[in-house]
Amino acid sequence: MNIKPIKTEQDYELALQRISELMDAKEGSEALDELEVLAILVEQYEAIHYPQDLPDPIEAIKFFMDQKDLTQSDMVEYFGSKAKTSEVLNRKRPLSLGMMRKLVNGLGMPACIFLQDEKVDLAVDTIDWLAFPLKDMLKKDYFTHFTGSFAELKERAEEELRSFISSVQQGFALKPALMKTTAHNSINKDVNYYALWAWQVKVLQQCAEQSVEKYRDSAFDKAAMQQLVKYSFLDNGALLAKDFLAKYGIHFVIEPHLEQTYLDGAAFLTPQGNPVVALTLRHDRLDNFWFTLLHELAHVHLHLNKERTTIIDSDLNPNSSDKIEQEANQLAQEIIALSDDTLMSITQYAQVVALAKQQGISPSIVIGQVHRVQKNYTLFRRNLKKVKHLFA
Repeated sequence: MNIKPIKTEQDYELALQRISELMDAKEGSEALDELEVLAILVEQYEAIHYPQDLPDPIEAIKFFMDQKDLTQSDMVEYFGSKAKTSEVLNRKRPLSLGMMRKLVNGLGMPACIFLQDEKVDLAVDTIDWLAFPLKDMLKKDYFTHFTGSFAELKERAEEELRSFISSVQQGFALKPALMKTTAHNSINKDVNYYALWAWQVKVLQQCAEQSVEKYRDSAFDKAAMQQLVKYSFLDNGALLAKDFLAKYGIHFVIEPHLEQTYLDGAAFLTPQGNPVVALTLRHDRLDNFWFTLLHELAHVHLHLNKERTTIIDSDLNPNSSDKIEQEANQLAQEIIALSDDTLMSITQYAQVVALAKQQGISPSIVIGQVHRVQKNYTLFRRNLKKVKHLFA
């Protein structure tokens, strides 16, 4: 018995010819052994080079309908309505993952018929896809390739969201159950963790387009933060923060908040281990921008680690009782370096300008600190600069 691996089409033809010659081999003979080995080799070759095509899903559905004597009306429970049933069977509407699951579980169709696309997952699903703020996500262009209506998006929510979440490395590692165990959340309202999940994915999409140095926590310290806040004195200082932080290996992203996130800012780690500081600019004030940025950077410096990978902040409260928030507030205020006694004595805008020039920081930051100390939020309100237009 002289058997060789089947590597070429010629080898395959010779093997088939030899199998034909051995078809009458007797039980227990060497020829029968050769036949069985050749049959295995041929089967392996055909599996690679002549794979059997799966049946077309729509044709398979029609076949099952015919076998079980089902009408289009009987199929409404699988497709949602008579109109959708007609559209699916006439190939005018694509099958959704929800429809596929119903056909597999309810009609008994083999799942392999629908698994021709590697991204299809018909396993039991524990994610509430309709809990995502789909309307707000559609409005804010989260689904860049989707051109349908909101109603169509709801129907295809799982497909579109799976594609969106998979667009970043370890996107599914951010799902709500995991986020609750690795995140520190200062938001006191009833936050939608699905919305937070989507927002983080959108931020990570921006990070993937940025080039930053390797992060070294020993390099980014209080002195670096003190250097950064000096940029606030420049009209375009907020824009310069991105390049400054990139040199330290920190991603900086502006991404508007989604409904039910109540976000001002967040600090978290990318899968590569680089910190991300993301701001929403929910409050369009330059003082809020700089304090929130310094607050999140304080979290990066003090608190982010392998156990605490995400910190979510909203309406930063200087009197917070949360230890982590207190520490971040304290470091941010140390970086701004304005004493409460000095701030209490300010009554004229000229004093604001003089103090800002002396410290080399934006007058808006001084005004924000005056508000904090004097608890009078109307003082110099007209002199506060906005920030959103810089990132339009």
